[in-house]
Amino acid sequence: MKNRASSHLLVLLLIAGFEIAGYFGIYRAALLRGYETSIIGAVRDLMMYLPLVVLLLWLSRVMKFAGNWILFTAAILLFSLGMLVQYRLYSDPEYNARNKAAARQVKMEALRTRYILENYGPIKKQIMGLPPTPAQPVDIDQLPRRKSSYTLWNAITASYTWIPILSFVAFAVAYSFCVRDGFLLWLQRNSFIIVLLTLLPLAAAVVTSSAGKSLGNMTPWEPAKIPFLVGFAGILTARYKDLAETYWGIPRARDIVPLVVMAMIPFVPFFALKDFGQMLIFSGAYTTLYLVAVRRWPQLLLFVGSVFLVISILVVGALPRDIQEKVPLLPTIARPIQTALPSRIQQRFHLWLDGFDPPSPEVSWWKKDYEEALNQSPQLKELAEQSPAMQRTVNVDIWFDKLAFQPAQAIFGIASGKTTGRGLGLGFPEVIPIADSDYVYAAAVEEVGLAGGAVLILTVIIFVAAGVRTSLDARDMFTKLCAAGLTAFVGFQALVNIGGILRALPMTGITLPFVSHGGFSLITSYAMLGMLMAFSHRNAGDKLLVRRAPARSSSPVNLEAVQ
Repeated sequence: MKNRASSHLLVLLLIAGFEIAGYFGIYRAALLRGYETSIIGAVRDLMMYLPLVVLLLWLSRVMKFAGNWILFTAAILLFSLGMLVQYRLYSDPEYNARNKAAARQVKMEALRTRYILENYGPIKKQIMGLPPTPAQPVDIDQLPRRKSSYTLWNAITASYTWIPILSFVAFAVAYSFCVRDGFLLWLQRNSFIIVLLTLLPLAAAVVTSSAGKSLGNMTPWEPAKIPFLVGFAGILTARYKDLAETYWGIPRARDIVPLVVMAMIPFVPFFALKDFGQMLIFSGAYTTLYLVAVRRWPQLLLFVGSVFLVISILVVGALPRDIQEKVPLLPTIARPIQTALPSRIQQRFHLWLDGFDPPSPEVSWWKKDYEEALNQSPQLKELAEQSPAMQRTVNVDIWFDKLAFQPAQAIFGIASGKTTGRGLGLGFPEVIPIADSDYVYAAAVEEVGLAGGAVLILTVIIFVAAGVRTSLDARDMFTKLCAAGLTAFVGFQALVNIGGILRALPMTGITLPFVSHGGFSLITSYAMLGMLMAFSHRNAGDKLLVRRAPARSSSPVNLEAVQ
């Protein structure tokens, strides 16, 4: 496909057309279950394509965008898939119901009634007290249904209306600033101050957060990724030449210590927030930046080896006890590491490696949660005290109720979807808690199958490939590192989210970029997209200047050129 705005506008309209078909399929499936989806909600979602078209026209006509349009189109495709899943979940009366069992019963009764009308003969119907009509197909439009209670006021005031709009604004603002050479030069020169200023709101978030969340059920520290990335890219730009001076592949202390300090700064508040998913993402992004800046094999091998050594130590320490005992001396080696690891990390690793086998109530990282559950339910406590066998049964119930239910339901849903899925609106993703955020991939794959999930993953890969191309084309180290870091954030976040759901990696509770629409995650993703597209536009402009004046070998901007 040609890199022209008109071609990508056509793709955008095709995406909107498929979205309309998907909404219609969800509406028809809902009628089978005895409820009606919200037409207002569907119109609200489809109206989101208007500002997207405006953004595309603004980029092409006003800003004269000459960069890679694939970044924009891939992000919009992911966003549209997310909108479809959000609509499917929030239209279902069971998903947000306080009494989920009662809501499920109403849906099952509607399915049962339709089955009787279509398959039972007159005699069976008469025995059941129904009119003795012959078995015949039922027009689902004539079946009784529960009307949607979603009003226009709900649509206007909903966060799922305003968060995408704020995300589009963040995209436009990020692009408008980052396309300017002067602003990028200011970022590079003041990167350390920007990082220090970012710590102030993060400190407030640490104080006000509860269970890793703040401002309700959101994570307002998501946007902190960008200034932390800019800070690390800035100091790495200033020192990457000095890192070439090594002794046995090890850089001098005066060159590497500032980088280590800058890299460790974001880990302190995220450790206090117990957001180990973000720590994992930062580790991947910072590793990527270092590999991009340092292009000497001894250093690269030493650095990569050190990273793998640290990861191996953490994995060994977090392995469940029964797995450790299969390797001689491993429990002895792992014991001091396990003592130092936070309980949350040990929980995540147990869920990953042995999630269907609950730990003993005496395990240190599980004992507190187990005892809290017993104190909240005197009946469970009484049952647990009856016998060791009953205690094991109670322990299993508490384990799945508190931690294992969500990942287990996600795996069951993906397995039931098979290759092509159950069909839009015909699965049961509503039984997965937080299916609209952390587990949105599982909710989608259950109904569109592994084939649909593969399309989503392919779209992420295309986006990452376009981001890598943007980084490679950059003619100065600062924008090269920023583009690589932004791409790494999106790529690693998608990898960790999908890998956690599929149990290829520990589940960390982070969102899927552009697909999960809740909180600050979507706003941050669009701000990153705006920055990437600004860098891509600058790259195209630099190439054009080089073609017109081949004698010039340096970048036309004031940023330090890549050596």
